[in-house]
Amino acid sequence: MRIYTSLLVFAVMLLTTTCYVYSGDRSSARSSSMAFSNLVSSVGNDAYGINPANYDYTLPTSKPPKGVSKKKRKIFDPHWEFSLFSAGGGYGSDSSIAFYNNYLQYLSIDRNKFVDLFTNIEEVFRFRNTVLPADKTDVNYDFELNWLSVNYKNPKFGAVNFSISDRVGLNTEVNSRDEYLPLTFGFNFNPNGSYNITDVSLSQSEAIAWWIRKYNIGYAKQFQFKKSGGIRSFSIGISGGLVHGFGNVTTYDSHLSIGTWGIQNVNGVNHVDSIKGKQDFHTQSALTDYFRDYKDGAETQFSLFPKPAGVGYSIDFGINMQIGNDWRIAASVTDLGKITWDYNTVTNNDTNSFAYYNFFVTGTDPTYNQMVNDLGGYATQDSTTHFSTEMPTKFRAGIMFKPNEKFMMEFNWVKGNNDLPGNTKDVIYCFGAEYFVLPYLPVRTGFSAGGPGAYYISLGAGLKLKNFTIDVGTYGINQLIEDKRFSVAVSSKIIL
Repeated sequence: MRIYTSLLVFAVMLLTTTCYVYSGDRSSARSSSMAFSNLVSSVGNDAYGINPANYDYTLPTSKPPKGVSKKKRKIFDPHWEFSLFSAGGGYGSDSSIAFYNNYLQYLSIDRNKFVDLFTNIEEVFRFRNTVLPADKTDVNYDFELNWLSVNYKNPKFGAVNFSISDRVGLNTEVNSRDEYLPLTFGFNFNPNGSYNITDVSLSQSEAIAWWIRKYNIGYAKQFQFKKSGGIRSFSIGISGGLVHGFGNVTTYDSHLSIGTWGIQNVNGVNHVDSIKGKQDFHTQSALTDYFRDYKDGAETQFSLFPKPAGVGYSIDFGINMQIGNDWRIAASVTDLGKITWDYNTVTNNDTNSFAYYNFFVTGTDPTYNQMVNDLGGYATQDSTTHFSTEMPTKFRAGIMFKPNEKFMMEFNWVKGNNDLPGNTKDVIYCFGAEYFVLPYLPVRTGFSAGGPGAYYISLGAGLKLKNFTIDVGTYGINQLIEDKRFSVAVSSKIIL
């Protein structure tokens, strides 16, 4: 519990940090508005983190207007694209946004508050009935800021892309109240008016919060086959990135069994005759100095380029093929890699039993403070062991149908290799469509099924000019209406 609280404190700090400032596609508003079904159709900078094969592309051709010959027709084929500060993110839970905020706040305000769960019967029931969900709930927060993307393409050479992006995320499941704090504990009064809370059992699921930054460079080449029957073009792309990790806090399945005897209010403060229990916590963390020095809300010096707590790599690979005039298919694997965390690391495998006697539940009592420190696992912390984590690897496949220049629709299959922030091992099926109401005004919608939130309906629009585009997208309009999740993205680029 105590590291889980630290994890949530870390997540709150990350939320605050990113206010100043999903794997790859979260910062793309076009992607968000099409329910992330843009593996085939995203091109240039929009393809970052989705399909590196699409860095190199040719604009689709269409029939020239009446009276204009093919020779005289001018086709704008851009060479440079620049994107600055495209951002997107979402948060919420399967229960409600209100639950998400309440649960995060409850556990991150004060670690001593946890002690109330087994020394104050009113707090036990309040926490169980008003904070914990009736059913197991998936809680997520993820944010991506694409600081800079530059895409250069040349018909003979191919295309090169350079991008810098930050990702912040929290993934966890909150057990149902019957799993987290089952009603199997005992409660009885003693002759002197005090009471006992015995056989309390607390169980938590795995949770992880992190902040990582990727410096990425990619290359793609498109091959044209004008006389190859059905296949008109084939593209292949690869990219690699240096990953800096600034924070990682992970807690594995954790359990606590505890009993408290002789709880009695004395002059407004609870006194405890004895408390005994056994804990089973397994945690690991690595934090850059900014988070390590952050205590009790004290001000610290924030830096946009702090010393990384972990260093790793990431590799993307993708292909794209056009069949005939109207169809395209594509596939990609993104974020193959890992991060080795070796700075300010703390691992903790605490399976100790404990017993404390005759103390007041207040910070002025040394026995109470000793118990809180014991629950904090300070005696079992290991600050010499390094650890590694995977990147949020994701597999995608898709097909696109585009009968004309005004309309296209696309279907994608998506599956993650792990449940790291911004990722899920669940299979997600995505469908999206784009229609140009006017030559410069695309409107988009999408639907996805699977993963946290079960299903999402998305909407968005853009302004597409010759040298400038801006897009906005909302992922999960239905989730927002149901007060469960909220997700939005804004992106833009200059095209030369």
